[in-house]
This record gives sequence, structure tokens and C-alpha cells, in this order.
Amino acid sequence: MAIISAAELLLELGLSSGATTEEDAIAASCIKRAEGAIKRFLHYDPAQQTHTEYYPQQDLRSSADTGVWEVNENEAYLRTMAEAVTSELQLRCLPVRSITSLHIDYDGKNGTRVGSFAADALKVEGVDFWPNYDQVDSMGAKVCSDGIIKSGGQWPVTPGCVKVIYVAGYTFDELRGDDEVIDASPIWEVALDEAARRVRKMFTLKKSTRVGFVPGIVTRESLGDYSYSIDSSSAQQVTMVDKDLLQSSIEKLIPFINMGWCLGG
Repeated sequence: MAIISAAELLLELGLSSGATTEEDAIAASCIKRAEGAIKRFLHYDPAQQTHTEYYPQQDLRSSADTGVWEVNENEAYLRTMAEAVTSELQLRCLPVRSITSLHIDYDGKNGTRVGSFAADALKVEGVDFWPNYDQVDSMGAKVCSDGIIKSGGQWPVTPGCVKVIYVAGYTFDELRGDDEVIDASPIWEVALDEAARRVRKMFTLKKSTRVGFVPGIVTRESLGDYSYSIDSSSAQQVTMVDKDLLQSSIEKLIPFINMGWCLGG
């Protein structure tokens, strides 16, 4: 699910009726670029969807770690334990809405080993693990705002031995500020503003000297050999596309950053 739609962007630009095929294509392209910038800044996609991820994503073992041998009918493997490992697992995407499944396979190898993460590796929510639910959404479903999954014991330290399938992100109404409980509208506003800024930039590059889209506030015009001048500060906001996000956009997005993930989980 995209954060904004092409129809919303065209309405913002005053092109909701009669947009050309080229304008539609430019709008779609700019939405992708703006939303890509938002995802890079947040380090996750805020639109609600299902994710499949493997954890830990870095090796937490050290030379001081201890190990416990575990065996099954076919093989034996060493389960590595680390004194520094935590009972909390930080997921990448926020907010966590539900856990579809969670498997722990100490020889899982990120799902590359044949037969890894089999049914006997499935863990039970409320028994083996539980999300750090801290609120209930407008539909009565529990929500984990910080993306932390707790465990009765320690999470494994070997990379790629935990497989999590989960649903995370904000709904259509939450992104537009239409939900009664969760307000993620700043993300939608940034996506709309940043996409519109990129469209205006592209229109500016394509305009002729006589007609076309003019960025910013016009401060002077003449009719002979048509010319114009625009407010420089306004134009700068439009053309500064080399910067991923404007400072005003960054300030709106800061409350939605997954700080636990950015600080190393």
C-alpha cells in the first residue's frame, strides 16, 4: 500500500481534472521518489503490510559465550548463549499489529537450509513470546508501538535463527488522520508535500519560456518577449530536490523513527 495516491497528489497540484498521460506518469514517479525518501529516513515502510524477517541480523556472539549441545534424530548442533544478549527482540517496522508466526531454529541459516524453520520450531504467542503491546486501536486490536518482542528467556545470538512473519504499519485512515485513536497524518502530509515538490521541479524543467508551470510566487511579468521573475525563497523550496527531505519534513517524521532499531536493536 502506498502512503498517498496519485489522485491525492493531483488534487494537491490542482490537476484533479484533465491531467494528461504525461502528468499522471510524472505524479506516479514522484510519489515513488518521495515515499522512498521517507522510508530511508525512517528505516522502514510505514504503510501497513506483512513482513518476513530473520533475526538477529548481526552476530552477537563473543569468545566468552557458552554453549549447550542440542540434538535431534538426524543431527547435533551447538546452541550458543551469550551473557550480554537480551530478552527483548527489536523488530524493524512500526507499529507491530500482530505476529503471524515466529519460529526459532538454531541451525536455521536465514531459511537457506533445507527443512529449516519446520513446524516443530514454531513458538506460541503468550507462552514463548509476547509483543510489548501498549495500546488498543480503534478496531479493538492490540498495538505494539515500539516493535519490541519479549521472551521468557534469552533470544538466540546466532544470526538468522529467528524467523518472524508479522503485520506492521499504519492503516489508510491512520495515515490521513481519520482514525479515532492513532494519528499518523504527519507521515501522509510529508509524502504529499515531498511528492508535490518533486512534481513542481519536473514541471519547471519541462516548461517553455511562454507557457507552463511557474514555481513560487511571481513578482514581475512583462508581455513583450514574455518574461517573469519569482520569489527566490519560494523557488528554492521547489528546486531543492537534491536534498532527500526538507528540514520541515524531517521534523514531522522524527516522532515515527524506530529508535530501537537505529540504535542497534
